[in-house]
Amino acid sequence: MKRLLRSVCIFSLALFLFACTKVVDTFSFIGKIERITGTTALVLVEEGDRGIQGSEVDVDLSVNTEDTFLIGDRVVVGYDGSIMETAPLKIITLSVQFAD
Repeated sequence: MKRLLRSVCIFSLALFLFACTKVVDTFSFIGKIERITGTTALVLVEEGDRGIQGSEVDVDLSVNTEDTFLIGDRVVVGYDGSIMETAPLKIITLSVQFAD
C-alpha cells in the first residue's frame, strides 16, 4: 500500500511540474537605433520575421546591462512575438545585442 501511495505521489508531482512548465517562443529582428530616450530605443527594423520590416519599434535597452548602445548601432532584438499595434510598434523585449 505504501508503495502505491508513493507512486501516486511521485506521478502527481511529475504531472504538476510538467503542467507548470512554460515554453516561450522567441522571435527576433535586426535593426538600426534611430533614437534613444532613457532606457528605450527607437529601432528601424531592417530584417525580421512577422512582417515588420521597415517599421519603427520601441525596444527596452535595460534588458542588456553589459553593453552601451548608441544611435546608429545595428542590433539584434529578441522578443516574445507579441506586437502592440501603436506608432511606433511596441514589443516585450527579451534580449538586445549588437549585430555582427
